[in-house]
Amino acid sequence: MSEGIKAASFDIIAVSDADCQPASKNWLATMQSYIRGETQIGLGYSPYEAEQGFLNLFIRFETIYTAIQYFSFALAGMPYMGVGRNLIYRKSLFHQAGGFHKHTHIASGDDDLFVNAVANNSNTKIILNPKAFVLSQPKVSWRGYYYQKSRHLTTATSYRPMHQLLLGALAASHAGHYLLALALLLSGRMIVITLFIYVVRIVVVVWTYRRTLQHLQEPALTKWIPLLDAAYILYYFAFAPTLVNGKKIPWK
Repeated sequence: MSEGIKAASFDIIAVSDADCQPASKNWLATMQSYIRGETQIGLGYSPYEAEQGFLNLFIRFETIYTAIQYFSFALAGMPYMGVGRNLIYRKSLFHQAGGFHKHTHIASGDDDLFVNAVANNSNTKIILNPKAFVLSQPKVSWRGYYYQKSRHLTTATSYRPMHQLLLGALAASHAGHYLLALALLLSGRMIVITLFIYVVRIVVVVWTYRRTLQHLQEPALTKWIPLLDAAYILYYFAFAPTLVNGKKIPWK
């Protein structure tokens, strides 16, 4: 990556992966149009292609859930990551930041850790134009997906402390909702209140996702949101050890 950026003739760098496919012929033109004035970073979106099976549903949901987080943080003036499958920035900014030297010891990080280090409220924009989407090939086995996400998550412990705190609080509130509800239902106490709170929350969640999924070209996922939102709790437990021990995951 560093050698390629060094050899680039011009100042705007667009990056993607070898197994990705732009959603339109206007991908580069659309992405580049956002790099104007103070804007030096454009955070693109890269959905996974739809296939059969629950694994594919979950991968697409997790991708959208992550996108909602980093887009929302950016809109709130706290950009913390981007995805290397669809990212654009100025070469001059790359050099000013010293390239990737701060995280060359991590297998991942050329996207999210770079953005985490250099992005701010004034130099970063999100790019949600469907013409700028880049489609990616999803994993086809749970083992492959687990390995991929474990490697990706090794970067999270290198985020800025405030970002780690806010993302941790978000995960805790999500998991806490289901775990406390389950505990109350098993104890036989406050069953009606517990069910009422669940229904209110899931209605708000589905309504919010419905609008988001339409914008992100994934309306078919809407009916699966109640199941996927609950199943995501298993994601937290599955990858918690990776975040806790900080073990480096090598490339295969």
